[in-house]
Amino acid sequence: MIGYQPQSSAIEERALHHSTIWGMLTWLGSLCAALAQGRQQIQEQYPGSACHRFVGAVAPHKFRSRQREQLLCRSRQLLHLIAEWEGLFPQKFFPRFATRSGFS
Repeated sequence: MIGYQPQSSAIEERALHHSTIWGMLTWLGSLCAALAQGRQQIQEQYPGSACHRFVGAVAPHKFRSRQREQLLCRSRQLLHLIAEWEGLFPQKFFPRFATRSGFS
């Protein structure tokens, strides 16, 4: 379920459903091609960059399985890469770069 989960009748107390966050993280973690291409392009233009060394480690209590750990780590790596990308290049990483490489 994506959207709001009503917790009471008061509209000010709306909150995102817990599956919404996992849906976004699963999508981010699945963008392996975008992560690889982004790293490659940063390394080609700025060889001194250490973006490829960012592990994106996650505390063990934040996941239940090895697959979720990998998704979380890749999501963190991609978010870290995007922050560096947008500081180095004039164009945004999303939507031009990541969505194209995610569907190719």
